[in-house]
Amino acid sequence: MSQPSHTLSPGQERLIIAVDRVIYHLARHWVWLLNGIAALFVVPPLVAPYLAATGHTVAASWIYRFFSLTCHQKPEHSFFIAGHQVAFCQRDTAIYGGLLLFGLLYAVFRHRVRPASLWIGALLAAPMAVDGLTQLVGLRESTPTLRVLTGGLFALGVAWIVFPRLNEGFAEIEAVLRARFDRLAREGRARPLAAPARKDHLG
Repeated sequence: MSQPSHTLSPGQERLIIAVDRVIYHLARHWVWLLNGIAALFVVPPLVAPYLAATGHTVAASWIYRFFSLTCHQKPEHSFFIAGHQVAFCQRDTAIYGGLLLFGLLYAVFRHRVRPASLWIGALLAAPMAVDGLTQLVGLRESTPTLRVLTGGLFALGVAWIVFPRLNEGFAEIEAVLRARFDRLAREGRARPLAAPARKDHLG
């Protein structure tokens, strides 16, 4: 976002302006970009068992292989669809599904949501830590309901802490770039930004 100096060539200045314009639109639509990334972690693991059940074993195996990098994929800890295992365990399904769900809700209601404190985040993450640790050391065996519930609470804590703070940071970037483009437009050096300024980022 550095401002072009008078020593820059016209081509260099146009490049900087084009990059800043992209950054501006990313700052305005960051929540939908993150939701899209979250969807890439939610949809394929759920599609994999359908692919396996319908004979598309090569495509299914690639999905299972990719998501094995982030999940143990134990059958006894996973859901099954059409007789085939989901590519994520139950807890990871709840975590990524929860992040997508809360991300979509935040995109609609973000002007009403203020960031949670780290203490609230820790409180929401604690049930998953206790459930996972006691199962890991062999004190008890968790259940699908507990894995989903604790994973969902963890996702809520992450979203509640991170999303509002990202919104504030990107709102500052948006404001800086809007002011810069307003100045450049007055000087006849760049087209003005078409989108109106966002007013709800601080709730």
